[in-house]
Amino acid sequence: MKCDACAGALTPRHATRKAPYHYRLSGLDNVYLVGIKLYRCGRCEADSPVIPKIQDLHELIARELARKPARLTGKEVRFLRKQAGFPARHFAAPIGVSPEHLSRFENGKLRHVGKGTDRVVRFVSVTKGEHEHVHQALLKMAEELLEQRQAPAIRRPVFEVSMNGRWKSRAA
Repeated sequence: MKCDACAGALTPRHATRKAPYHYRLSGLDNVYLVGIKLYRCGRCEADSPVIPKIQDLHELIARELARKPARLTGKEVRFLRKQAGFPARHFAAPIGVSPEHLSRFENGKLRHVGKGTDRVVRFVSVTKGEHEHVHQALLKMAEELLEQRQAPAIRRPVFEVSMNGRWKSRAA
């Protein structure tokens, strides 16, 4: 086998606890993998990892990030958002920030989001998978919030009960 970057010969090795693989492709600075096979180029020293069940790995990383005690960093929020399958503008709507604010945070131009926003990010990001119905409801809510921002403001909310006892929202 040859290196994609320089066509040098590749040598197989395994990532160990003493020599883990720094998984930069995750977009996170502090993720290291152990127990995977790597191919190292003898010429340019680039590593080519063989990562089994990468989706399972990303789900595990997302769960661990959602449980961490410290506030999330911008890179962590970006990882969680992408793992949850949210485009930036759809993720910004349910957490209550503008897409521009989210972008500035994810790209490190803003240091922190508020505690409440941090918690909502964690909740929204882990709804995919086991809680798919919640995930779909959040996506629908994001769409509705985006539509509301584009629609003219309603002067006052009016709610009407129908003959069958169901409530409906009516614009005044």
